[in-house]
Amino acid sequence: MKGIFKIFAVALLAILACSTLPGVAQRRVNPVTNASQGLQGKNENKNPADTIDYSKLVEMHDEKGNVILVDTVSGVEVPDTTSAPIAKIPKMKQPLFYATAVSVDIWDPVMRLFGQHYGLIEFSGELNLHNRYIPVVEVGLGQSDYTPDDNNYTYRVPVTPYFRIGCNYNFIYNSNPDYMAFAGLRFGWTRFSYEVNDVTLSSDYWGESTTFNLPRQTCSFTYLQVLFGIRVKVFKNVSMGWCVRYKAKLRESDNTYGAPWYIPGYGSRNGAITGSFAVTYTIPFRKKSAPEAEINQQVD
Repeated sequence: MKGIFKIFAVALLAILACSTLPGVAQRRVNPVTNASQGLQGKNENKNPADTIDYSKLVEMHDEKGNVILVDTVSGVEVPDTTSAPIAKIPKMKQPLFYATAVSVDIWDPVMRLFGQHYGLIEFSGELNLHNRYIPVVEVGLGQSDYTPDDNNYTYRVPVTPYFRIGCNYNFIYNSNPDYMAFAGLRFGWTRFSYEVNDVTLSSDYWGESTTFNLPRQTCSFTYLQVLFGIRVKVFKNVSMGWCVRYKAKLRESDNTYGAPWYIPGYGSRNGAITGSFAVTYTIPFRKKSAPEAEINQQVD
């Protein structure tokens, strides 16, 4: 009888051990952290009533395909941070070599009609990369022949070329390519000669005046421009746009008889702000397909 009792006791202990092992393994896989009121989970707000029992969460997907965890008892949705989507850099819609363009700046010719005493014409060429990065080369001709109202001197600069190189950045590169809003940087250089003639000095005491000419001088001038502008398509491949330019001198050669008043490509020494107004003809590297053209017309 005692032998039967021992066998029964051993069998009972074995059954209890088998029923306990799965619970131990489960606790090792899902350890209890920050438990409250005997529940498995994490108390986000340090309030016993807010404790989430993670053993009752099931994985589901919302209408956008994102993974969410739902409490089967309370129905509360819990974000699954381990499967949260990673932010991606917006894809550039346009190809690397998108287009090239040539422009003519009519700012100086128009301003000369309103009394400006310097400037002639400027042309530029650009390469459009992804409709985002736009290297630019600018070449122009400058000239000045100015006599102030009191006629006490005449400042002259012959027709002289100037050069600039830089790049624009289009902020709306993934929008409709018929529009641009951009910022840019330019490095400019010119070497020119200038002269000041018919300089008149008067003496109120003696009642006499003297007139003379200053020798012709040559100057090398390097400068920087920071610009902001917009461009809008007006007809087929023709666009028009304006920009505001902030200019600053970088280097200037020494001049024996004073600094020049006008510098080709830079403008007058008075003031740091200038502008430009350009007409542009764009040459795309590929033609738009019919669906693509319709989509671009619908994009703002």
